[in-house]
Amino acid sequence: MVAALGDIADNDGQDRAPAAQYYQKLGLDPEVAPTMSYIEPYEFLDQYASAEGLDEEQAWELYDQLSQPWTLDEFPMMEPWLEQNGPVLDLLAEAVRYPAFRFPVLRDSDNATLHNSHSFDEIHTARSFARMLQARAYYRIGTGEIDGAIDDVISCARLGRHTASQGTMVSCLVGIALEGVAGSVAIAASQDAQPSTEQIQRLIDELDALPPRPTTAQMLLAERYVALDYLQSLAHGDESLAELFSNWEHRGFQSNIAVVKSPIDWNIVTQRVNEHFDVLATGQALQLPDIKSLSTPIIGERSRRFADMFGTQYVPGFQASAEAEHRLECMKNLQRISLAMLLYEREYGTLPPAYSVDAAGKPLHSWRVLLLPYLGEQKLWSKLRLDESWDSEHNRQFHDVVVSRYQCPSAELPPGQTTYSVVVGEDTAFHRSEGKALDDFGAHLALVVEREQAVCWMDPMSELPQSIAFEGINRNNAGLGSLHLGGLNIGFRDGGATFISETYELSKLQGWLDGTAETRDW
Repeated sequence: MVAALGDIADNDGQDRAPAAQYYQKLGLDPEVAPTMSYIEPYEFLDQYASAEGLDEEQAWELYDQLSQPWTLDEFPMMEPWLEQNGPVLDLLAEAVRYPAFRFPVLRDSDNATLHNSHSFDEIHTARSFARMLQARAYYRIGTGEIDGAIDDVISCARLGRHTASQGTMVSCLVGIALEGVAGSVAIAASQDAQPSTEQIQRLIDELDALPPRPTTAQMLLAERYVALDYLQSLAHGDESLAELFSNWEHRGFQSNIAVVKSPIDWNIVTQRVNEHFDVLATGQALQLPDIKSLSTPIIGERSRRFADMFGTQYVPGFQASAEAEHRLECMKNLQRISLAMLLYEREYGTLPPAYSVDAAGKPLHSWRVLLLPYLGEQKLWSKLRLDESWDSEHNRQFHDVVVSRYQCPSAELPPGQTTYSVVVGEDTAFHRSEGKALDDFGAHLALVVEREQAVCWMDPMSELPQSIAFEGINRNNAGLGSLHLGGLNIGFRDGGATFISETYELSKLQGWLDGTAETRDW
């Protein structure tokens, strides 16, 4: 990528004297000129809007269109963008297939800390690539090139995994965001070009084959090294303690000359910070005291206060990172369930019913049971007696089985419980005993949602009624909601999933639930 596009690390306008070091670490000749260039689709459209004299509202309408299927008949101005950036994205697709995809760490001096040596320009570039892949994926969906769209989705997801593998908390968060972009792409969004069973299965298989995301332990180890390296530089005077205190003042920290010049025992500080990371590595929440001042005559107490104040810089970030990963995994679960429903629909001609019934109309099994073969749970499926009710003596033994795709990581549910539901009603896509045809609904139909109250995954009578779901998100303890801050995840009939804010317009949410919505903007 660097050989083709040039030194990514030297594009931030800063004084990066060791830019040649970037090439050296990659085994490249810095004198060889790049052969390609790229531009984000939104920047390209911004230039077009400016040249055409479009106002801000008209420009935003253009931007929104790139997040749904589009063609050159609708946007002929995008042809040069596709011609210029298509080869770049093809090269990127090749690059992310490699097992390693590293951003070299550069040092502009012998005393440079790890914190200052990490460049975020490469991470910002990865975000640009993700937006480019998303735009081209929707172009390919619009033109019926579903396999090409799947290629772009997988490239975006793999780029997210590789970005996260850089090790730092920031790179992990950006990697999670890039995977979220991939998961939101709706490969079944075009009514004129629906993916085949084979194409849906290929997408599932490739998503399941993504390289592993770095573990929390790996991220904590990298951040521990960065933190200790920075403390070492403070102890040696290579970094300014006064500048650090100044940065803390916006959080109410009281600093003055006496505080800056007061001695600190750096051995106590580093020991305390290591203890912070030890606690975080166990998965426990780290509670730090609310410290506003280091004023104390006792050097040991002053040093411990400094360490705890220092810890407030990274502890909230780690907690946010953990929840971001949980929310992403939840979103991917709902996407996977939505794709399973599409596979079911391809085989039976309808969506699964909310539950199956016997000859007398008595409930037998939930839609979650009916989807097991499409979620890779054939072994569990074969053990169930489908002609007996879900709570028969035989089937009762499976009530506490953990089906990972039905468990939100943020919910910390007991075995066998789930917070994933369909919405049942006359106007929604799910009926109590018979499946409904997708053709009866619009393109922007919500298939599976999160709910406040957990239920047994096999319980056929536990789905959300339309009347309660239509009240909105986090409005009713028995309705739509989640443990994710501020909203919930929804899986759609177009094969994508996304996080929806609890403040989202109620009428639009209802339009998704009954399939009458004209757009899937959020």
